[in-house]
Amino acid sequence: MNASTPLSERPHVALIGIGIQGREVLLKEFISRDVIVAAICDCDRVRREDGVRRVNEYYGARDELKSLVGTCKAVADFRDVIADPGIDAVCIATPDHWHAYIAVEAMKNGKDVYCEKPLTYNVDESVKVMKAQAKYDRVFQTGSMQRSWREFRTAAMLVRNGVAGDIRFIDCNFGEGTDAPLLGGPSQPHRFFSKLDNAEAEGAPNPDVDWDMWLGPAPYSPYSDQCAPRGVNEFYPMFWRFDDYFATGYCGDWGAHHLDIAQWGIDMDSSGPVKIVCSDAPHSRNPLHGGRRQQGMKFLFGNGIVIHHNPFSTWGTVFYGTKGIVAVNRGKIAVWEGKGVEPTAEIRKALAEADFTGMKLIAASIGKDYGKVAVQQKDNALVTALDKLDSHYSIDTLPVQLYKSANQIGNFIDCMKTRKPTIAPAETGARTSILCQLCNISYIYDSGFDWDPVACTFANGTGDEHWLRRDYCRNGWETRL
Repeated sequence: MNASTPLSERPHVALIGIGIQGREVLLKEFISRDVIVAAICDCDRVRREDGVRRVNEYYGARDELKSLVGTCKAVADFRDVIADPGIDAVCIATPDHWHAYIAVEAMKNGKDVYCEKPLTYNVDESVKVMKAQAKYDRVFQTGSMQRSWREFRTAAMLVRNGVAGDIRFIDCNFGEGTDAPLLGGPSQPHRFFSKLDNAEAEGAPNPDVDWDMWLGPAPYSPYSDQCAPRGVNEFYPMFWRFDDYFATGYCGDWGAHHLDIAQWGIDMDSSGPVKIVCSDAPHSRNPLHGGRRQQGMKFLFGNGIVIHHNPFSTWGTVFYGTKGIVAVNRGKIAVWEGKGVEPTAEIRKALAEADFTGMKLIAASIGKDYGKVAVQQKDNALVTALDKLDSHYSIDTLPVQLYKSANQIGNFIDCMKTRKPTIAPAETGARTSILCQLCNISYIYDSGFDWDPVACTFANGTGDEHWLRRDYCRNGWETRL
């Protein structure tokens, strides 16, 4: 589709969840493309009405779209959206604990689905979403937006084509590490307030929110404006993202990005690890962390590759091979060639400071003063490094070519028309989500275990099946095929 597509032929999309991500990223993307935003759904009245206002303002400011003013509906209950035969697709940007249920029900009702990452809350839901897409044959896109960024595709392409040799180790860096003052790495034991001395104010009634609907399948908890911030604001809701009831901490939040690129680079989008090794890092002394370790677990794959989980660093994903290193993050890429190395604290520090001299540097977008230079200089440095890598390796002629997308939402809309697979269909998103969940499980239960990536369950008598699902979903909100 293109801008000349008649309005009568444009798909009708509903946005379910209109917090800061839904409002500032997803709505702006969808509304500016060749679809019609036909409904804004949220259990917060103020937010959904504000979303509709934004849609009307956008359409009203453009002559060719003025006829759409007043057509976008404000909807309180997502079930009304899913049952609406006039809606062709939904974009899900709710908290994580709602993703799977809404996605599966939407596919049952013939809707195409764009769902934010991490795709699901637990492993059981991941498996059901995979099966649902196969069963109902809908176009599905996971919001793993890094796959549509040039630096990440370049890194994955170089790894797939053997530039770094046989990959032995991967670092995935996310979370704030042991004794971080607040967030750490994995999720945290549930609490309904962020600060004890402010609990009464945080929990003051909010008549604009259907709190029972917000909770959905999660256990009951009193209202908290840290989970569901009042009104329209710029508050980024890290509180629920780190609550055991609703999400999986940085394991799901940033793991869904950097573990996703690791999976892509080693061609594991349809598989997974065979063993999870428990961290031997110190237990956190931060009372918010529930005594959980915050870093250091490992994934072992059947081909011998080991993924290490470390805290945030310069790099998001680092591939260590027998012939070199490929490192990548948002706005950053570097490639070294030479004899393979096993990552150590010293090597990681040198890589983070762009001061690694153990191999020949082919190209890098960073230097020692990276943090001090202007954004424009950083952007220019990235383009220069990517162009150099393109030239050096003739990337467009390499034997293994990866799916190319310029924009995650644009790719979804294109695939709605062609009915071809997106860059991150349900299985891709679910497999990455499972990695995130296994990471979080290892920290919550301080455990290692064997894993069957085909059956998506524990192997060899290890683990506990209860770790993979909710044993009870409130009000019957259990995801079912």
